[in-house]
Amino acid sequence: MLKVKDIMLYNPPFLYVNNKVSHARVIFTHSKLKSIPILDKNGSYVGVLENRIIRQEHLPVDSKVEKYMNTSIKPLFQDESISVLGKLRTEEMDFIQPVVSRDGVLMGIIPEPQFITDILEDITRYSESVFAIDNKDLATYGIILINDDGEIICFNGNAEKVLGLKGKSIFGIHINKVIHDSKLCEVVKKGQTHIKAKMQASNQTVLCSNRFPLHKGTEIVGAMGIFQDISELERLNENLRNLRGLNLEMVGVLESINDGILLIDNNGIVIRTNSAFEAISDLSANEILGVNYDYLIDKGCLPSTIFWQVMEKKKSFNIIESIKGREFLIIAQPIFDADGRLMRVVAILKDIYRLNELILNIQLTQELATRYCNDFNPGQAPEQRDDMVASSMAMRRVVSLANKVAKVDSNVMITGETGVGKEVVARSIHRCSRRMDGPFIKLNCGAIPENLLESELFGYEPGAFTGAKREGKFGLIELSDGGTLFLDEVADLPVNLQVKLLRVLQEREVMRVGGTKTKKVDFRLIAATNQDLEQLVKQNQFREDLFYRLNVVPVFIPPLRERKEDIVPLIISFLNKFNKKYGLIKKISPEVIQSLLQYDWPGNIRELENTIERLVVTSDSNLIMTEDMKGNTSICEGVIEPDEPKALVDVLEETERRLIVQAFQHCRTTREMAEALGISQSAVVKKMKKHGIKGVSNG
Repeated sequence: MLKVKDIMLYNPPFLYVNNKVSHARVIFTHSKLKSIPILDKNGSYVGVLENRIIRQEHLPVDSKVEKYMNTSIKPLFQDESISVLGKLRTEEMDFIQPVVSRDGVLMGIIPEPQFITDILEDITRYSESVFAIDNKDLATYGIILINDDGEIICFNGNAEKVLGLKGKSIFGIHINKVIHDSKLCEVVKKGQTHIKAKMQASNQTVLCSNRFPLHKGTEIVGAMGIFQDISELERLNENLRNLRGLNLEMVGVLESINDGILLIDNNGIVIRTNSAFEAISDLSANEILGVNYDYLIDKGCLPSTIFWQVMEKKKSFNIIESIKGREFLIIAQPIFDADGRLMRVVAILKDIYRLNELILNIQLTQELATRYCNDFNPGQAPEQRDDMVASSMAMRRVVSLANKVAKVDSNVMITGETGVGKEVVARSIHRCSRRMDGPFIKLNCGAIPENLLESELFGYEPGAFTGAKREGKFGLIELSDGGTLFLDEVADLPVNLQVKLLRVLQEREVMRVGGTKTKKVDFRLIAATNQDLEQLVKQNQFREDLFYRLNVVPVFIPPLRERKEDIVPLIISFLNKFNKKYGLIKKISPEVIQSLLQYDWPGNIRELENTIERLVVTSDSNLIMTEDMKGNTSICEGVIEPDEPKALVDVLEETERRLIVQAFQHCRTTREMAEALGISQSAVVKKMKKHGIKGVSNG
């Protein structure tokens, strides 16, 4: 049975109750309709607005259209039979007939209900004929109705898709401008019926068409074309579903974003939002949609500067603002139409507290990207793959042991001072193992606050705690399934988490925070620390049973001062790396290399790498000389000159304290200090305690 949705005009123009008279006049200017549906802030139909009413000159242009709408026109449901058109009241015939879903959302319109009512009997009869011929659902067909002048007065969504039509732009134009050989005008003139006739649309689509004359009494008043793309029927069905679900998809996209989203029109009216902003503002969507931006300012949900700054300057604007006791990065972005006019402003609210989570996600993404890049570019340079430099006998033993342990799944404990390359060794073990195609997940146990560490490691269920994502979150243990989990600075793992980690290692199961079910996991654990775990076990600061679980295969990496044969190869490797990175051709003089060989490198390889980078980018000539070291690194002060009476240990202590103080004065957090100094955050904290420096946060 033919339904209302099969002959309605999709994507009609519409207005919101809060739109102004000036806006309505613009809409009518670009439409041939005599009336337009009005929606409330939820997108539900509430009435119609007549062109003749809104065109009255005495109406204030700033008044809302809600004052002038006609609420007596009741909508049709899209799944009703078209026979319902025959029941319309006489006064309803002069208005467009709104078509809604069962929950009141506007789906389309019947532009000329009087015409449809007059030919209703013909439409029903012909639709039954189509069913008899093809035995398929008529909703899969495109339908076009024309009047006796050949003007298009109705068509459905499939017609738009198959022919590439735009409902608002072709309503009322001649059929031959859309389908050159439609022969619908011939049907009007001769009154003949055409069944299964082939024709070609202007976009070269081949159609199978059934064409029928439409009567009012004995007079032919128009024609109906029912057609189907015979070459891509399945594609058309999918496109139709996509069209009807477009609004739901948009809502789905907004709901999938954890940041708060607001879409504001150029009049300052909020037209879109998502659940994340509802949670931030403590307001429901009903309280947000359709209101003026100033209302949200009064409620303390947004700063007053965002919207007006974008409207005035017509460019993006960012600000950090406290909302409901939480800090947010607010990004406001203008949206322009094809003519360059500012149509919308989209505001995105990012919870700064949650930005820390992005760091861990980026780490995972970078690891996956590196692995894929290596798969497709196996010949790339060793330094790009973090390969180990092993010229010394001590490092050769480390490499040999790493290659052996990579062939099995035993837990590995890597020990050594800060910066010796524990992560490099861990990645090398992963790349040479049977898990090389799985993820390599890293977690620095000393860089994350204790209250966040558990949720990062084990994940959490929806609503597990205040501020939790409503969809929950995978823990790093789950993400490492099929791959390797690398726990750096494992000595900083809190005792309560040591117990949970031990259980995971024993049972090979993990349970999220707030969860009740366990999940099987298959991962290889590599731990690393620069502390003496055996001593911590004796002091009851680290669980003995976990220590033995982790320390199945111990790998000790000696400090750089004990394997100086590696210094020159490392210098060459880093020099090539940074020359390539910055497009330079720098070289290092023998005198500088000699100075670097004499230095004891308390920061080990990480300190050496940072030193080479500073020398490369700050030296004035292509040859790095000893004078380039002054003022750039602590190397020149750490090297004993022939007449230097000061003990090396005193020089190093003095230099270390000076660098820590400088970093303390220029950085806000220990994390920033760690990045500036090229050492770990935990090392910064220890050195600050050692030198009695206080007052920087751990953010």
